[in-house]
Amino acid sequence: MSSVREPLATSEGPIPLPVLQEAAEWLLRFREGDLDEGERLAWRDWLAASDIHARAWGRAERLAGLLEDVPAPVGSAPLRQARRSMRGRRAVLSALVGLLVGAPLTRLAVQREPWQYLQADLVTAIGERRQMRLDDGSVLTLNTDTRVALDFSARQRRLRLLRGELQVQAALDTLLPARPLLLQLQQASVLTQAARFAVRLWDDHARLGVEEGTVQLTLDGAGQATRVVQAGQQVLFDATSIGVLQPLQRNSMAWVQGALHATAMPLGELLAELARYRTGVVRCDPDIAWLPVSGVFQLQDTDTALALLQAGFPLKVRYRSRLWVMVEAA
Repeated sequence: MSSVREPLATSEGPIPLPVLQEAAEWLLRFREGDLDEGERLAWRDWLAASDIHARAWGRAERLAGLLEDVPAPVGSAPLRQARRSMRGRRAVLSALVGLLVGAPLTRLAVQREPWQYLQADLVTAIGERRQMRLDDGSVLTLNTDTRVALDFSARQRRLRLLRGELQVQAALDTLLPARPLLLQLQQASVLTQAARFAVRLWDDHARLGVEEGTVQLTLDGAGQATRVVQAGQQVLFDATSIGVLQPLQRNSMAWVQGALHATAMPLGELLAELARYRTGVVRCDPDIAWLPVSGVFQLQDTDTALALLQAGFPLKVRYRSRLWVMVEAA
């Protein structure tokens, strides 16, 4: 049963096909490497003309990252096939448009767990945040690169976080008997009647933080260990154990407002966080990875965040390409 009532202001509609065609044309011209300064200015004007243009170009950049980052037999096959079967630039452009229209599925198809896309009802791309209101009044905020499945019925309010990071503002159920809200993870579940909490998944562990209310964390493995987590607390856990309760790190929730708050954060750790919000690779020179960094960085523009780092610290940000960034000592 669908449980999404309405998107909040941060949700976005589809990108018109003509705009995707324009983005594909620009992407191909950049990959051919023959743009002069006038053409680059024209691209900047096109990009700034509309938010839809910016979204289309973001999708084009993600596609470019796919074609460079996935194994060659997967990533380059569509373009090679286009050249072989139809030949010429127009055929390649048509292939790019097709990939852009299907970019979310294409991207996930080459990931190690494509089943996440098939099971997910709510999806965010890299660098995207999305907020949705459910039909029970609860509000979900998905961070970058996140997958969530919904399973609401007359008997249960059930969510599954398949990948990424999610904040849940669980509303008190109005039905009688009241249904608790259950967030299911691969290794555990979180149960509450009404609370605001967030969960972030890593490959081998997860973090639960509670801002308001109380939740119950239960492991799914042998023994089913349980821990009550209250407002102002957070805890790390994995498939076999639940860690010690710690005070909630408020900075860990700043992403909901589109910011990254750093207080003496090692540079390497900060760059790893910024890398979650951009397609491509961000590398840090190990010799300066320890450098403590404090500041507030806006996640919707990671290039500006990198420029601020370069301006305020003894380091240099070097772009090998739009998709490959190296941060090294100045």
